[in-house]
Amino acid sequence: MAEAVMEMSAVTATPASVALGARVDGIDLADDSGEAMEHLRSLMREHHLLVLPEQELSALQLEAFGRRWGELLTHPATKHRDTPYVQWIGSPGRHLKFFPGVHPAGGGWHSDMTWHSTPPIISGLHARELPSSGGDTMFANQHKAWDTLAEDLRERVSNMAAFHTGKVFGPDVEDSVHPVVRTHDETGREALYVNPNFTKHLVGVDEGESQDLLFRLFSHCTRPEFTYRHQWQLGDLVLWDNRSVMHYAVADYDERRVMHRIVVKGGKPR
Repeated sequence: MAEAVMEMSAVTATPASVALGARVDGIDLADDSGEAMEHLRSLMREHHLLVLPEQELSALQLEAFGRRWGELLTHPATKHRDTPYVQWIGSPGRHLKFFPGVHPAGGGWHSDMTWHSTPPIISGLHARELPSSGGDTMFANQHKAWDTLAEDLRERVSNMAAFHTGKVFGPDVEDSVHPVVRTHDETGREALYVNPNFTKHLVGVDEGESQDLLFRLFSHCTRPEFTYRHQWQLGDLVLWDNRSVMHYAVADYDERRVMHRIVVKGGKPR
């Protein structure tokens, strides 16, 4: 127990922004025996996003760390050669299976895999190769988005559901219907749970009203005051709560950029 206390005493958490996020120093995940996990879980509930700098992890080590959070999902796009549970995300101009033509890096604001019936609760990106400039990732706190939404819009969408599709990744990828407002299964807080990439329409209303409501929600949920912009350093591992955080990869670079990604399976959103 003394060793665990000494280990945790060296861990520091510093807010990354007003909106969300904390930088966590003092943990080497390659050597950590697991004592820090409860502390990381607590920090995730508080800050919704964690930056763990200077992590030297192979794909298999990243997979092992991800499994401490829960069961891992695979992704239908690219997979690392060493394990299907780590996604290899490459530089601009990469080709995706089934995608018509070249898929641009970035791809818009989204929560990971909301088209899945049990979408991820935690996502993580590990910076393996970076361009000399650019290539940041932006994150948006959807608890704040919901808390500040206009009252009339809150009342209109609070009990609605939305249709999400992942067919951009292939014809056999599933579609799902999830609530527009998601209740976090650990904290009980509510968050907006729609995104421009995968949410296609609202259920039970006509097309015009669906488009109008989604436009208002999309315009609101990524306001700058809800966001944190991460400037990557080699070895950074950024973890975020996919139940309450959207992200956007900024495609302002033309050099090689490689990330490894893990996604931790959740339950059915409610």
